[in-house]
Amino acid sequence: MIEGKSERVAGIVIFIGILIFIIFSIKNADKYNDYKKTFKGETIGFVTRIEREGKRDYLKYYFYSDRKILSEVSSQNYGLVNKFYKVKYDLNNPEQNYIVLGEELQPDSLTLVKAGFTKTKYYFYDAGVTCKYIEKEKWE
Repeated sequence: MIEGKSERVAGIVIFIGILIFIIFSIKNADKYNDYKKTFKGETIGFVTRIEREGKRDYLKYYFYSDRKILSEVSSQNYGLVNKFYKVKYDLNNPEQNYIVLGEELQPDSLTLVKAGFTKTKYYFYDAGVTCKYIEKEKWE
């Protein structure tokens, strides 16, 4: 009889502990969402690559505010790489930011220049077909 009571009490204590953990998790998520709503800065970000760190994959991107800001978000979607997206950031601390991956942007060159990007030329050697250096351009 005592064993049954102690198992029941332990079960209730574990249940209450899990319930408290869930409540605090929801509360912290709400606080972070409220904090994200205060981000007034908005610009264009460019997704460069996905890197594996430990057991997680991170989508690496950068944008310009007063300088180049590098950032990352957890993602395994390789279809997002080498594309432009909207970035929202804290005006006082641009390292606090998030990228809006829901819709890819198709900015024109004037918009990219205003956002801080520059166009650079680079060359690659086409060994298979023409055996010449081919000039290309990319936004950085």
